[in-house]
Amino acid sequence: MLLRNTSPTLSGATLGLALGFLINAVTPSIAHADAPLSSATNQYVDMCMNQATSIPAPYGEADLKGNPGLGDYCKCFGAKFAERAVASVQSGGKSTSSLDDTVKEEQAMRNSCRKQVGLPLLKFKP
Repeated sequence: MLLRNTSPTLSGATLGLALGFLINAVTPSIAHADAPLSSATNQYVDMCMNQATSIPAPYGEADLKGNPGLGDYCKCFGAKFAERAVASVQSGGKSTSSLDDTVKEEQAMRNSCRKQVGLPLLKFKP
């Protein structure tokens, strides 16, 4: 796949763009419609179940496709990512985190949910 044949820097940039796209896809509906946290959570759960499973690990959740624990994982994933997105909107979208810090935070959130549901943890190369 594309990410396998690129440098770590380019892979990180690609991941950043993909994550930025996903966050921006959910954030406008939160900001403009004043949707409650549960609505944002549902959007992230849907994204996890239907889109992230087509992105290869460690950048997506393709390794969980067809796994009976996927639904519970996505509920955890959705809650964590929605909470972070809502907090970002409430703070005006200003972040002092670097791309590397953001990627590490997201990896930790994903692995926290994987551990909670009893799924294999993702291994990331720095």
